[in-house]
Amino acid sequence: MTNRLSRSALLVAIGLLVVACSSAGGNASPTSALPASPEISTPAPVGQAPSGSPTARPSAPLTTAPTIAAPVIDAAWAQTELTDAATGQTFRIADLAGKTVIVEPMAIWCVNCLAQQGDVYSALDELDPERVAYVLLDVDPNETEAALADYRSQNGFTGTYAIAGRETARALAEDFGDQVLNPPSTPMILIGTDGHVTFTEFGHKSPETILQLARDHGA
Repeated sequence: MTNRLSRSALLVAIGLLVVACSSAGGNASPTSALPASPEISTPAPVGQAPSGSPTARPSAPLTTAPTIAAPVIDAAWAQTELTDAATGQTFRIADLAGKTVIVEPMAIWCVNCLAQQGDVYSALDELDPERVAYVLLDVDPNETEAALADYRSQNGFTGTYAIAGRETARALAEDFGDQVLNPPSTPMILIGTDGHVTFTEFGHKSPETILQLARDHGA
């Protein structure tokens, strides 16, 4: 009787253990190995380095070359409008800025002026014609453009000849004195490539002197 009870109790215990193990196994679910989600990268805004990449250096600022101011001839007599006796075209001496300009007050009847012009042309033969301008201003109010054009042509001259006119003559006298309007004194004005104005001494200048003056003024 006792053995039979013990066997029954053992069978009951085994049954309870089996039931317990089955319950535990049903509730436990194996862990699923899910693949890792791919990392999605967002493009960086324009001009900004992407995350994780070396920092982009800012663009260097653009630089512009410094501007060089053009020379200006601001004398009143250089600003007046003149007429080329040979071509009829109007011009201003100020328009010749950047060149070496030789300005010579003169008159058709002036023998000294004629001799001085011959020596200026001799000097000009040694200089670059693209860099030098020769302007002759007839300061005699009784002379005309037609007569001045004939004078230029008959002597085979190539400079720019113009009647000074009252406004230009007055401005010359204000800057250099009344003697500048006396042609036989052979006045001469040099304008450098930088716009600087120099009045030479009165009296005849040799070709060598004129050549040196022109070169000193940038020719």
